[in-house]
Order: sequence, then C-alpha cells, then structure tokens
Amino acid sequence: MSSDDRRLVLGRGFELAMETVLAAFLGEGFTVTPLDAGDLHHRDQPGRSLRFATLQVTLPELCFRGLPADTPTVLACRVSLFELTQSCTLVTAENPLTRYPLLASMVPRLADRVARALRIVIDAGVLTAA
Repeated sequence: MSSDDRRLVLGRGFELAMETVLAAFLGEGFTVTPLDAGDLHHRDQPGRSLRFATLQVTLPELCFRGLPADTPTVLACRVSLFELTQSCTLVTAENPLTRYPLLASMVPRLADRVARALRIVIDAGVLTAA
C-alpha cells in the first residue's frame, strides 16, 4: 500500500461494517462490484473462521468507452474488508491513481470522492485509522 491508501479498524461487526462501507461509496455515486469473498481459517482455532470481502469501486463518469465491461480499469479503487476479533472489521482502500501522479492530477475528483466516502466510514465508528 502507498501512503495515500487507507487502513481503518471499525468498531463494528463484519455485516454492519459492510453495510456502512457500501452505503458510503454508493452515497458518493460509486458503482460497487464484488470481486471476492470467503472465510479465512485459523489452524490453531478449528471451527473459527473470519470473513473477508473485496470490492471494486468505480465512478460511472470515469470510464473508457468502447472497452468490454469486464476490462480492468486503472480508475477503479479496491476496498477490502476483513473480519477481526472482538466485533471489529479492518477496512482497506487502495487508490490505484497514487501510482500515476500525472493521471491523478487530471482526475482529482476520484481521490476527493474516495476521501468523502471514507470520512463517512470514519464517522461511523473507527477505532484506528492509518
């Protein structure tokens, strides 16, 4: 992760954290596409698994015309949620534009809207943020 990517620990369970993240990004006008989800199993704790989900969030107005719908885009952010113990959830947001500063300078609204969505998530009950 770069210094512009974010890691938040929410003081809420996985389902409520997922609802909060989805509402925040949808409220900012993002399109949310599920990429992956499942359970992480611990070898030393049989029967106990922790869930995870990975989402791709894009702004509909920032897309390339003429490409197939399933073409990966450099303008998509990846948001991941990992269930932790004690009813906490780790949320990460990776902004791909941080690797392309010139492109980022031409598309400032993407970073601004990601920041606003994450502010909503933070206001919902963050224990720590980095």
